[in-house]
Amino acid sequence: MSDLDFNAMEQKALGALRLKLGVKARDLPRAMKRAGRRLPKDAHRAADVMIAAQAQAGHPKLARMVDGLAVDAAAARLHEHLAKIDPKERRKDIILSMLGAQAFNILAVIALVVGLLLWRGLL
Repeated sequence: MSDLDFNAMEQKALGALRLKLGVKARDLPRAMKRAGRRLPKDAHRAADVMIAAQAQAGHPKLARMVDGLAVDAAAARLHEHLAKIDPKERRKDIILSMLGAQAFNILAVIALVVGLLLWRGLL
């Protein structure tokens, strides 16, 4: 595989990360670091394979040791995980989670005020 193939793979992965997770980064290692726990370990391992292959491809003697099939399989695994993510559903889940937390906080404050009023004998 040539260096151009690795760059094309990296750009495709970066585009998918940008589209699905909103991760803005110039290279794949930074993008995966910013994706963090939003992707499973298997996706991180696949990205590590791609990153290592790209680093090896830059060196003339190590470039011959790069396993193109393993890199292709790693790229496919990464894209498979990214394909499962629905950005609209993710955004909706985040908003509902925040609203649920706020509703719980409001109910807790109301319960504390009512408890305080009962304890003081005002109710």
